[in-house]
Amino acid sequence: MEAFQLLSRGGVKFDKKRFQKDVQLFSKEIPKSVATTSQLPDGELPKELDYFKYAAGGSAKRKANGGDGKAAKKRKVEEEPDEDEDEEEHEDVDEDAPPTIRQRVVAKGSNVPPHAETFEALVERYQMSSLLLSNLTANGYKHPTGIQSHGIPILLESRDLAAISPTGTGKTLSYLLPLLCSLGAPSASGKSEAGAGVRAVIVAPTRELAHQINNECMKLAQGRKWRIILFSKATANTMTDKAARDKVDIIISTPLRLVASLKSGSLELDNVRHLILDEADRMLDAEFFPQVEEILAACTHPKIQKAVFSATLPANAEKMAMQMLKDPIRVVIGLKDTPLPLIAQSLTYVADDPSKLPSLLAYLAKPYDPPVLIFTSSQPRATSLAQELVLNGIPNVDCLHAGMTKKEREDAVSRMRRGESWVMISTEVMARGMDFKGIREVINYDFPTSVQSYVHRIGRTGRAGREGKAVTYFTDQDAPYLKTIANVLLQSGSTVPEWILKLPKPSKLKRRQMGKVKREETVNPARKIGRRDAIKKRRDMVAGSKRRTEKEGKVEGEQD
Repeated sequence: MEAFQLLSRGGVKFDKKRFQKDVQLFSKEIPKSVATTSQLPDGELPKELDYFKYAAGGSAKRKANGGDGKAAKKRKVEEEPDEDEDEEEHEDVDEDAPPTIRQRVVAKGSNVPPHAETFEALVERYQMSSLLLSNLTANGYKHPTGIQSHGIPILLESRDLAAISPTGTGKTLSYLLPLLCSLGAPSASGKSEAGAGVRAVIVAPTRELAHQINNECMKLAQGRKWRIILFSKATANTMTDKAARDKVDIIISTPLRLVASLKSGSLELDNVRHLILDEADRMLDAEFFPQVEEILAACTHPKIQKAVFSATLPANAEKMAMQMLKDPIRVVIGLKDTPLPLIAQSLTYVADDPSKLPSLLAYLAKPYDPPVLIFTSSQPRATSLAQELVLNGIPNVDCLHAGMTKKEREDAVSRMRRGESWVMISTEVMARGMDFKGIREVINYDFPTSVQSYVHRIGRTGRAGREGKAVTYFTDQDAPYLKTIANVLLQSGSTVPEWILKLPKPSKLKRRQMGKVKREETVNPARKIGRRDAIKKRRDMVAGSKRRTEKEGKVEGEQD
């Protein structure tokens, strides 16, 4: 109730005209004079709300605002293009998205196709089928994101693409949509002129990510009889029949499973027209690259189109990718190797490794926003941490890592998707690329092994325009590598304590050792005391039993 109404009840007359300014303080209506001055042109933010200066106006505006040459030099991310290359730079705005975050987009290469503002523009320009458009609408895709509006036209122009875009910006759709559009019709329909055999291959580092890509592909493929195979041991056996193999449109697989089928002779990729590498920085590292090379060697079609997608791409991996592609276009969304500013990031000091568990328990004892994803450095530590949280009464704790059976992993993922898991503990490799809907918070229990590792970990939250939170624990052992991660926080707009910024820059040797600190397999050393005693007691019991058996055997031998 308004204050002047309370005053008027006692018979006191309140002169509203005389005290008009005072009345306005209690009135919900905004005066016209204030309203007119606060109006801004469409698409512009007030200065006090423009927290991220790099996103506000592109490189030209930053210079106009009076930034000095040195500061502009630091902010410059992309290199100058060659004479025979075109570089397109502007900002992408999604008006209907929840937050009005502008993304800086840099497309570098020769003859870069113009981007598409809407999905309807793709229908007009590339004669994309109306069925694909209706499937997009049915699944809630209204406007293309930055990587979608730039990446889809490039792939539809049959150009090779290297795309670097932050986590949660819709990279999966940006290659699935042009893939289905380029294939035209299913092989089984008889309308396709692409010949017999597999026509497209999508390679992902984990089975869980491959399964997720398959689910998204099936949503877009509704209404037509596309033959999309999620490669596994069972489906690989069906590919031995050439008649069945010739009718396959798309294969989604992990590298190892695909190479095993190629070596056994049950699969041929000589008709593949499209090859996609998802999570390319992982696919091009030492673990997967030999298998990727074998897949590339098997794809012998002269008109094959290749594309690599990742949220991060280190310099050596990017060089390998560019050598693999033919006349590629490189698209970078936002700042390279930097998470979205929607994620509130913080660093938390804990003295040593055993101190992390009490800190985490204290964090979870306060009100938190589930579901929470916690990252550890190894599988045994993930299992150990899950057990400790359960023993300490934390509800709905789950675990996910490669050491679990396929059934256990599938059950854990499905529980997470249904909202039954409030706290999920995982390793970085297992959660790579996974889109768990609604992850509110990410906790790096163990310090990340690199900047790329950090970006991918915290990228599980703040997806599809939602806000997120990321907390990273660091110990005295992690201190030499702290400044590297602190720089990422600064680039994305998060605050960093001043003492961290004053730390010396780590050397190349130190950076290589980053995150490789030796840690115990159990997160609670106190558990080892009782465990060691129990193991020793059991061994003594077994040894004693063996001695008694041998003694009884000797006695029986003497009696005979």
